[in-house]
Amino acid sequence: MSGRTRWGIVGTGGISRATVGDLHLAEDLDLVAVASRHEQTAAAFAAAHEVPRWYGDVDALLAADDVDVVYLCTPIGTHADLARRALLAGKHVLVEKALASTADEARSLAALAAEQGRFLMEAMWMRFNPAVRRVLADVADGRIGEVRSVRASFGFPPPPGTAPWQPGGGGALLDMGVYPLTLAHLLFGVPTAVEATGEVRADGVDLTASVFLRYGDDRFAALLTSLRSVVGAGADIGGTDGAITLDAPFFATGSLSVLSASSRRPDRVELPLEGNGYVPMFRAVAEAVADGLLEHADRPLRDTIAVLDTIDLVRARLLAAAQV
Repeated sequence: MSGRTRWGIVGTGGISRATVGDLHLAEDLDLVAVASRHEQTAAAFAAAHEVPRWYGDVDALLAADDVDVVYLCTPIGTHADLARRALLAGKHVLVEKALASTADEARSLAALAAEQGRFLMEAMWMRFNPAVRRVLADVADGRIGEVRSVRASFGFPPPPGTAPWQPGGGGALLDMGVYPLTLAHLLFGVPTAVEATGEVRADGVDLTASVFLRYGDDRFAALLTSLRSVVGAGADIGGTDGAITLDAPFFATGSLSVLSASSRRPDRVELPLEGNGYVPMFRAVAEAVADGLLEHADRPLRDTIAVLDTIDLVRARLLAAAQV
């Protein structure tokens, strides 16, 4: 495939409303359709956001010949099934985080995407954020020495009745905790040990998780997520020669501070966002699809699956503690 890619968005909720403007801003892609379970909501979304065509049936969008890439913005519990249907329909697929509810679901989708010869990626926009890219570059260059610790949190009470509170809706870990956990994975990789405490509802929905990840040579990540209370959205990375602070929300920030061991004042770095912050990710996906790639080098499926493996372990720890 070459030239402009044609996109369809599935879902008309909060994520779709937050991202649709950035889809219009991204080069080399055209947003041509939107689908929802209800015709009225699809039609209203299309009219409000300048989308040429709408469907009250997801499968109708998946059958459209002029849709190359499907962007799934539905509740997490629906991701695996919808991504599977989209891949089988011959579409390239970008799935809002978390890619799936479990690592095994994600492995199955990765295998199917490879079989179908189609692009598949979790929409981890944090990985394409300019400030996060700057942090990874500074760490690789040794600006703060050897990284020894990561601290990150993200959590707040969503409106009552919304998806994170529902079984299959993601809970705190998949809806919010995926960001701190992904940051730890980006900096340290797969942990050697996983410890967790928190609160799990009787129906299995995780409400709060305090996670401690251990790595070799006594390196660690301390992470927090919650649906129960506001726990902040900052991140700090500590090294032997300095520290980096990503301003809140760390996964979509436009600023950071770098403090060296020899300085009393941190250096401020400002990296303004494009649109709502999703443009770099959409641009990267459009380019990858146009180039015939099945994965993006900055967010390969193995990295997404590794995070989900860690989340599965955290959830298991929480459930085991709840049964004691």
